[in-house]
Amino acid sequence: MNSAPLKLNTMDTDLVINDISGTAVRKKRKTSSITKQMPHKRSIRNVAKRGRLKGVKKAKKKPSIKNTDDDQLYGILEKPNINYVQFGIDKKFHTWYGTNVYFENGTKELGIRIDNSVSTNEIGKKTIQPVFKDKENNNQTSENMWLDTLRICEYCFKYTDQPDRLKQHAEVCPYKDHLPGKIKYKSPQYTIRRVKGSKHKLFCQCLCLFTKLFLDNKSMYFKVDNYEFYMLYETGGNKPMGFFSKDLLSYQQNNLACILVFPPYQRRQLGTLLIEFSYCVSKRQNLITGPELPLSPFGLICYLFYWSNLIAYELLDGQLSERATVSLNELSQATGIRVEDVTTTLTHLGCLDSNNNICIGTIREWSRKQKAAKKKMIDSNGQIMLDHEYLLIDD
Repeated sequence: MNSAPLKLNTMDTDLVINDISGTAVRKKRKTSSITKQMPHKRSIRNVAKRGRLKGVKKAKKKPSIKNTDDDQLYGILEKPNINYVQFGIDKKFHTWYGTNVYFENGTKELGIRIDNSVSTNEIGKKTIQPVFKDKENNNQTSENMWLDTLRICEYCFKYTDQPDRLKQHAEVCPYKDHLPGKIKYKSPQYTIRRVKGSKHKLFCQCLCLFTKLFLDNKSMYFKVDNYEFYMLYETGGNKPMGFFSKDLLSYQQNNLACILVFPPYQRRQLGTLLIEFSYCVSKRQNLITGPELPLSPFGLICYLFYWSNLIAYELLDGQLSERATVSLNELSQATGIRVEDVTTTLTHLGCLDSNNNICIGTIREWSRKQKAAKKKMIDSNGQIMLDHEYLLIDD
């Protein structure tokens, strides 16, 4: 290993990293950039306001039980109001967060769909249509739990509170045999399909409603025309396991707006696979970018591990490991990670002392414990998570 000092610098920064002692001498450093506050120290709040109707006021922090027009759009509740989700025929699990968008205005009755499409004369016109709804509903529970079990099709995400209706629909669901979107990645193990919100509108709207049950900062449900959804399937399978969305009109050109691996498929490193794929798309577009902030708590954990792995690899064994000097911008270019996310990751790794000096020995120790710092992400079975040989994202 090269024992020469490694100098990490930005336009106004010289950080000398000594590879022998593991310490760094700091010169001309503006504290603000390297001591950037970690996103997880900030409260997770609703920031995606693109879908808000004109003339609708901001949602209150403590919404009432009744659904106002604003509540219907944002769907923010302090506590879960649906106890369980029956996902397909054989999967049942608790919800994590509450939403009132599944319910009719001013009631706890399930079975409406709201279309916020823009017409010539009206903006955000609401069209209420039943979705597998029966007149009698014995599934309601208490003041806090509006519904005991919400039954959702695991192919298209349409919903009902009636078990028989779900079974009937599952037999004829068009997405059971004809998966939406265009294939953008296909390995022997996984397939990722790009689904355009403008083309598969109801599918994407129902997906967004389902997502709100597991992400507390989810606030876009109906205006999906300017979004793409990258759906993850097992190759040869027809059941989506997770997804990430991308805002095509993002001013910052973020490569990801929202990410979720569905509860039955978690703890399989599928979030890392989707994150890596999102960066592959960005690199093909010659963009240095990242996800929309703030991230959900679970999203933040997943991203920090991914960023830490790439940065550790480049500093220890990658193309920058033999360099005498390296800038934050060069590290950003080598990894495809935004400079601000690089500094966030260095803070997370704990490689900064009280004077904001960098200790590369800490990065090396993290790499040893995590068995990380790999050029390609590896799953628990030692297999490459995302093999670039199977990418189909040139168009």
